[in-house]
Amino acid sequence: MATTITTPRGKAVWPWIAKADFKFDDKGIFSCRLHLSKDDFDVFKRKIDEIVDRDYDEACKVAGKKISKAASTPIRITDEGDHEIYAKQNASRVTKDGKKLEFVIPVFDSSGKKIATPNIGSGSVLRLSVEPYTWTVPSMGFGYTLRLKGVQVLTLAEYGGDVSFEAEDGGFVGENLDSAMNDGESIPF
Repeated sequence: MATTITTPRGKAVWPWIAKADFKFDDKGIFSCRLHLSKDDFDVFKRKIDEIVDRDYDEACKVAGKKISKAASTPIRITDEGDHEIYAKQNASRVTKDGKKLEFVIPVFDSSGKKIATPNIGSGSVLRLSVEPYTWTVPSMGFGYTLRLKGVQVLTLAEYGGDVSFEAEDGGFVGENLDSAMNDGESIPF
């Protein structure tokens, strides 16, 4: 049975929640790096370690031998000294019978109410709902990922947000993109 755990609050770094990232995976990946305080990181890591250690012991028992562990983990201290959690989720997958399933990451506001997904940018303060998923691959050994199951936005820092300029007399005047977008027009970017 899958166990879902909610992270402590942390600062988002390069979140892909409003839309999936297709740069390195044609199925698309939703993801978020969350930087926590050292104390919150340590508490969360202990919870995950309990689950992962239990699954590791079981995998070794099934294999009848000690299995090597994968070098990288989604819970780490970065080269800059940040305490980071990395969670991800495929945006789509194809079932055994050939049906394509598409996923979205549910987003909730600070009151716990489900909302339409805003453009969540780096610097937003979030909590993530994650599911530890363990795996064993002969070439890599035993490892785990954190599947991103939901996001709670406590403080929103939208990407593409508050950028504005003062008017300059006598210069170029174009169509207002904000009103064009509200009219349902397609804006090429």
